[in-house]
Amino acid sequence: MMVLFHCESNPGYAASSHEHTFLDVARHFTDDMSQIHYAYANLEGGMTPSLPCDLSNIIQLDTQWSDSSQLEAIENYIKSNKITRLLGFDQPVSHPAYQALRKGGIQTFVSYWGAPMSSINSGIKLILKKIEVSARRYGPDHYIFQSDGMRDTAVKGRGIPASKTSIVKTGIDTEKYSPASTKHDYAHKCFDIPRNRKIVVFSGHMERRKGVHVILQAARVLTQDLNYKDVQFLILGNRPGEKEGFVEYLQDATVNEHITFGGYRNDVPNLLKSCSVGMIASTEWDSFPMSSLEMASTALPLVVSDLPGLNEAITEDTGLKFTTNDYVAAANTLHKLLNSQDLLAIMGENGRKRVQKDFSKAAQAKGIVRIFEALEAKPEYSL
Repeated sequence: MMVLFHCESNPGYAASSHEHTFLDVARHFTDDMSQIHYAYANLEGGMTPSLPCDLSNIIQLDTQWSDSSQLEAIENYIKSNKITRLLGFDQPVSHPAYQALRKGGIQTFVSYWGAPMSSINSGIKLILKKIEVSARRYGPDHYIFQSDGMRDTAVKGRGIPASKTSIVKTGIDTEKYSPASTKHDYAHKCFDIPRNRKIVVFSGHMERRKGVHVILQAARVLTQDLNYKDVQFLILGNRPGEKEGFVEYLQDATVNEHITFGGYRNDVPNLLKSCSVGMIASTEWDSFPMSSLEMASTALPLVVSDLPGLNEAITEDTGLKFTTNDYVAAANTLHKLLNSQDLLAIMGENGRKRVQKDFSKAAQAKGIVRIFEALEAKPEYSL
């Protein structure tokens, strides 16, 4: 079996978690690590250190390659290693290398998506998309999405038949991300945050679409207009120089006292244990971010913007949502939650139970395995 990533090796963030879950899927089909192959668009990042060292079949394979010698090498690699199953990450309907993969011997090709495929289309444009998809012979046999909102971008946007799509929610390590009273002030100590302040935490990329600017504006409204002072906003994930991209929202020194940019950290599980609320204020697309599950699993209620996909990260008893881009509404939502210790505790407990039940890594791997097995039960996919 081959696991194929569209990105570089050692990708970090959510993709690295998928590396481990996809390995569990491959191990379901074979206990022999020599029969498991990992491929990345480039290998410049080196291997993810936490992957097992006996996973040694690592190659560079970019499905956008079109050079005849590269395509021949792909076909020969698949053929010589007798690889018949392919699990791809964010692999679209068509790429030049797909024909070589199929000619080499790939029979079952499943693409797992952590992002939207397209904007929503309708009318003649959607009809043309459907016609184009039907003409693509070598692409994935099935597409997995993390949320209904993301699947809609495939069916109602890209023109993929609904029958060729499924939803398998992201899974996380619920023991690693769990509450612990012994860590109740871990983040306070790390960043010298006053102990009386409840921490509202964001963890993720600093891309504009992730809405960090909305969080910073909500911090101003909450601490100044609503006069709620016992709070600290902890922004995790910024790399050197990225904080400067938000300087226009950091003009008030009194507000800045309630904002901490924590950087890119490897102790996020412990930091979350001392936070009170998880906040994700994305302004454009978001799927079903892994950070939302990590926060919920640590018994943090969530405050999220009402975007398709992202709004599925909560239920009415595990979090609250606000109108996308509306930082005043976000501040008022936070104010309501932070002012009720009972609501914080109940929503946090409900959120953890939900993740434990439905969003474990084991559940994610089993969901992907079931799709492979269902495909291969059909005569046309029989191995």
